[in-house]
Amino acid sequence: MTPDEYCRDKAAPSGSSLYYSLLFQAPAQRRANIAVHAFAQELRDVINDCREKEVARQTLQWWRMEIARAYAGNATHPACQALQVAMTDFELPQAAFQAIIEGHEQALRQTAYPAFAALDTHCRHLGGTLQQLTARISGFRCEETLDHALALGSAIQLTHLLRNIHADARGGRLHLPQDEMAQYGVTEKDFIQARCNDNMQNLLAAQIERAQGHIIQALSLLPARDRSAQRAGLIQAAICRALLDKLRKSPCRAMNEQVSLTPLRKLWIAKRTH
Repeated sequence: MTPDEYCRDKAAPSGSSLYYSLLFQAPAQRRANIAVHAFAQELRDVINDCREKEVARQTLQWWRMEIARAYAGNATHPACQALQVAMTDFELPQAAFQAIIEGHEQALRQTAYPAFAALDTHCRHLGGTLQQLTARISGFRCEETLDHALALGSAIQLTHLLRNIHADARGGRLHLPQDEMAQYGVTEKDFIQARCNDNMQNLLAAQIERAQGHIIQALSLLPARDRSAQRAGLIQAAICRALLDKLRKSPCRAMNEQVSLTPLRKLWIAKRTH
């Protein structure tokens, strides 16, 4: 298996949202974006799969050193071997990869968020920085496009957290503002037990509306002259909005299943998004 094949299987298998988001990119851009997302998925796996925090911390430190090796042309992991080409071809800043690692290190230390400001920072460090790398690979002429990418990536990350909320809660990570949970009379135990009542419905509905609003706001920041180049991000946004629409109809569905769109629906969205 080549590094590119490894990254494709890891981050963009056929039928996935990323697969359809990158469907219309040039091959070199597609390979680079898949490599970036495969790297990010490796870090998410560390957080999700390592039961011992110290093991997770040491593994993230290994990835920090692996990124340095990749920039020196000596990567050992297939994800970073694929990244080596992208780092050079698209002049990707090393600081961005280190920032993503730092975001995951912070996620190890912080499993609760007192208010939305803290959760928003978490989403920007992970999803926002990742989306900025995608924007760089896709191409841009206006610096404002990077501001758009930061906001969009944060909103996409927020959407993914809402979709995975029950599984994350059972794993000891609840990505919701604690002050808003208290306002709606919902506890962490309610999430672990998948207890859906009016309070839970209202809390989740508010989070869904916020995520939709953040996507719309992010889209408004994209300069018109970069819209064509940033089609991949626009497709990601459209898929997320469709997913949020599905959640809006039944907010508590995320408590019992991972809500998703069919591959055919994703293809339809990708084809009509420009």
